Amino acid sequence: MLELSTTDLQVLNTKDRITIDLLKDGLEFLKSFEIDTNYLLDTVSLVYKYLETQKKIPHNLYKFLIAAYYIISRHPFAFPVHESKKKFCNKFGLEISSLEYSVEKISSALCYYKLFDDMNYPYYIDPKRDLSMNFIKKIVKKKVNKTMMRFLLYNKSINSQILTEELVCEIVFEYKAFPEEFFRQLYEIINDLVEIEFKDYNEYVRLQKKCFI
Repeated sequence: MLELSTTDLQVLNTKDRITIDLLKDGLEFLKSFEIDTNYLLDTVSLVYKYLETQKKIPHNLYKFLIAAYYIISRHPFAFPVHESKKKFCNKFGLEISSLEYSVEKISSALCYYKLFDDMNYPYYIDPKRDLSMNFIKKIVKKKVNKTMMRFLLYNKSINSQILTEELVCEIVFEYKAFPEEFFRQLYEIINDLVEIEFKDYNEYVRLQKKCFI
């Protein structure tokens, strides 16, 4: 079992120590507002991950904490979240433009997926660390592997569009791994994942034809 003591903080470099101190202050800052405390640790963690991608700490870190809370509270499984940006910003005394700027900086740096519901409200999901996305990737990989084996062994044709549709239906209706309200946008995500999985196989097929045909 991993055990850490306060002395372990001494090995951190200056930037890390400053960042941790700022995040502690930021945590207390967020607690001073009426927010869902279940999102606090994920919010601070998101800001920490963002800061790891940056050379400098933003001058006003608090607005990035607010933006991170906005992102975390708008996971697709939180649907519906139909609170306007104006109402959200009023709670924190933040300008809408500042929220939009900070949200864009964080989501772009960490390559977040941005989805919209039927009322055009945004939702965010981490493609690398989100549990549901990791589960979805495993499902996609498994199905692509089976499909490619059928192609390689039995010459069964492959239609990536049909394969994507089957995957989306399985993910949404069978595994309940993604809200059906985002069915159309999930299709685009799954299609990209399918194409990525196919790349290795496409190279294999190319070499197979070159060497054996």
